Amino acid sequence: MIGSVGRWWAQGAMAAASLVCLAVGTAGAIEVDLDAAAVKKAVEDGKQMKEVKTLPTRFGADLSKDLCGGGGEIQTKTVALNRLGALIAADPDRAERDKEKVDEAIQKTAESKRLKIVFDFCGDTADFAEGSGATLEQEGRMIKGEVAKPDRAKKNEKGQAYRGKISVSWAYGSFNPKAPTKITLFPPMGDAMSWEVDFSAIK
Repeated sequence: MIGSVGRWWAQGAMAAASLVCLAVGTAGAIEVDLDAAAVKKAVEDGKQMKEVKTLPTRFGADLSKDLCGGGGEIQTKTVALNRLGALIAADPDRAERDKEKVDEAIQKTAESKRLKIVFDFCGDTADFAEGSGATLEQEGRMIKGEVAKPDRAKKNEKGQAYRGKISVSWAYGSFNPKAPTKITLFPPMGDAMSWEVDFSAIK
């Protein structure tokens, strides 16, 4: 989201993660270019997503069972637009008051040039995620992602001392949005973690 959208959208995007469901398996591939009709449909679909517990775009460990198992969430344009739709449905009056900001957020999301994957994992120090890297591997080709500043780590009650998240993005056009893909996270300490994901089953 963009700064001008305000705190409501920033906080709401996190809450909406538990409300959004994607129809994986019939999507056909990650959608890179969305026309106006597709953007409108993604937002409208999001408004209907009310009682969903998990995101099919997640890979890796089930966080409800293993906070430190490692994994992540693939955040496509459609995912982000679904979430905006869910936020609008959750507070339509506020969305109407902030209509200009909402429209701006929808437009920026639709025009995004990068695919984002948010990884979650654990470490022994508060700065454990700093220095991490990630790649996509498709048909033997390795594509390195651009790593953002890690989120502030949270203290664990059990297991490793801290858990946190890190966002990594790839330019659309640098990878095949329809291909089976090996996603690998390289923590600064410890072994790399890899997951097999079929991009053709994600929208």
